[in-house]
Amino acid sequence: MGFMDKIKEASQNVAQEAKKATAQGKEKLGDMQAKKKMDEAAKQIGYLIYREKTEGTPAGSEVDTLVAEMTTHQATIDEDSTQAAAAAAPDAPAGSATPPAATPPAPQEPTSSEPASGDFKL
Repeated sequence: MGFMDKIKEASQNVAQEAKKATAQGKEKLGDMQAKKKMDEAAKQIGYLIYREKTEGTPAGSEVDTLVAEMTTHQATIDEDSTQAAAAAAPDAPAGSATPPAATPPAPQEPTSSEPASGDFKL
């Protein structure tokens, strides 16, 4: 392979990586915008509930509309993260999930009234 062929191949690889990075950036930006919209909707729901509890003004269908909006935004975020995970691991078969990491058992409290190491007596 000639020197020019190596340069051409390297430049093509750089171009592909740049396209991939741009696509990932757009996905992250979309996720951030969706999360911001969800936060705003949640804030509005909070204000509606506050008014309902303090002033007696019923929240009504506004809450349902905001919840539906939040559900749509969450679906967009979930879809983007699923696509990103699939792009990151193209060798994994579709629908396969990695098992969740085992959680360590919770530390047990000493049951005796004897002082444990680190206890201080006054």
